[in-house]
Amino acid sequence: METSSVNVQPQGTLSAVPVQVSTVSSVPMNYSTQTVSLSSVTSKALNAGFLGFVVVSTGVMGANLTKVTKGEMGVGQAVGDSVIKGASGAVAAASASAATSTLTSGGLTGLAVTLATATGVSYLINRVKS
Repeated sequence: METSSVNVQPQGTLSAVPVQVSTVSSVPMNYSTQTVSLSSVTSKALNAGFLGFVVVSTGVMGANLTKVTKGEMGVGQAVGDSVIKGASGAVAAASASAATSTLTSGGLTGLAVTLATATGVSYLINRVKS
């Protein structure tokens, strides 16, 4: 740290006031950084996509089986509907996982990014289908 003395003369007086001037040689940068590998994100997204497909398609198939037993829907139609909606769930889950892995380090922020991304992707898919 460098120190020097400067004479400052306020208006109307003749006395010198010593002023200490300091210079900072370096500023520590304490930014938290996260390095994410593409293979890690891809693997997480694929796993999440597979899980999303299984969860959504089996949930839809359960609801569709009720319609099949009532005669409101055929088995082929029930399976097709389950696969289509499962694929939408897979894309939403994979997108959410990739966004969370890339943008956050987990916690509440990760949960918020996951929910927002999955909801947005599901909305867009349903909007395009209709």
